[in-house]
Order: sequence, then C-alpha cells, then structure tokens
Amino acid sequence: MSAFINALLSYPVVVFSVPFCLFFGLMLIDLIFDLSDGSLGDADGVDLDSGWSAKLMLPPIVSQVPLPVALTVSSFFAVVLTYYLDQYLFGLLSGAVFYAVTVLALFVIYYLSLHISAFVLKPLGPVFNAKNAFAKISYEGMRASVRSNQISAEHGEVVIRQDGNEIQLDAYIEGEGDIHYGDEVVIISKHPSLEKYLVAKI
Repeated sequence: MSAFINALLSYPVVVFSVPFCLFFGLMLIDLIFDLSDGSLGDADGVDLDSGWSAKLMLPPIVSQVPLPVALTVSSFFAVVLTYYLDQYLFGLLSGAVFYAVTVLALFVIYYLSLHISAFVLKPLGPVFNAKNAFAKISYEGMRASVRSNQISAEHGEVVIRQDGNEIQLDAYIEGEGDIHYGDEVVIISKHPSLEKYLVAKI
C-alpha cells in the first residue's frame, strides 16, 4: 500500500493525483452544499461557450457537465493513465530523456483523459442540459389574485394558486383600470419583451 501511495506522490503521477484530490473535494462540497444551484447560479452545467471545446476538437459533453464533475473525472483518468505509463514505460527512462518524455506525455495524457471522460459522462449529458431543466408553463387563461396594492400599466403583482403552491407573477394592465389588492383577475397574455403578464379584472 505504501508503495502505491509513494507512486501517487511521485513525479509524474503527482501532477494529476494532487489536482484529483482537490477536484474530488470540491465536487463533494458542491454536492453537500448545492453550490451549483445556489451561489454559482447557472454554473451547474458548465456550459461554457462550446467554441473552446470545438476548437480543441473535444466532445461537447466536456463543456456541458458541472465543472467539478468534469475536472474530477478527467483528472482521475489522467492519474490512472500516468500511473500505468510510469510503471511500464517511464520507469525505463532516466535523466533528461525521462523529463523530456514525461513533460510531453503529460499533455497527451490529459487530452486523452478528456476524451475518455467525455465517453463515460455522455449518458449524463441530458441530465445536466439546462434546456431540459424546467418545463415551460403557460399562464394565459389562468385566474390569479392581486397581491400588490393595485395594478397599473407599469407594474403590479398577482398570485396564482395551484395544488397548495403560490406562483407570483409581475402583471400590468393596458390603459387605466380599477384593480386593487385581493381582486380576481385573468391572465390574458405575456408581454413580448418583459417578464410580466397582461391581466384583466374578472
């Protein structure tokens, strides 16, 4: 066991084993405290501009899964590849040749690990696809209660009650109206550019 640990902490395996431990810890913290859905906002599915992955000829899935997961999995496979290469190939080299070969090999190893990770993570792609995260709900035609003091052409708030849940929406009316707190209204349509809904008093 000690020989295995020494191998993990020796060059060149340590180049990937230490980041793997850090990324694994970050992934656990992310899962425990749900950072991806909280303070990191939309970073849960890394979903960086896919242009960078296309330029590197990498599978798109690498940029679609959460960053902690992508880094942990890719660094894990990098550790495995580096460990076995060190045992059966790098160990035969020495001196300047050893360092020259390993430095170049580290880039190739990590590139290969990204492709292996993409293959392994491919089934999880739809799970982390933000477009599939929430179903779109159409509120047109639904009844709601006015939550704000009144509703004007500029602003107002209404509440829809469904199955014991309350959904609050920004609302407005066209022209002038006499809609106040507690009135029942029907949602007519959604504003074409703003996140608010046209309502009319029932």
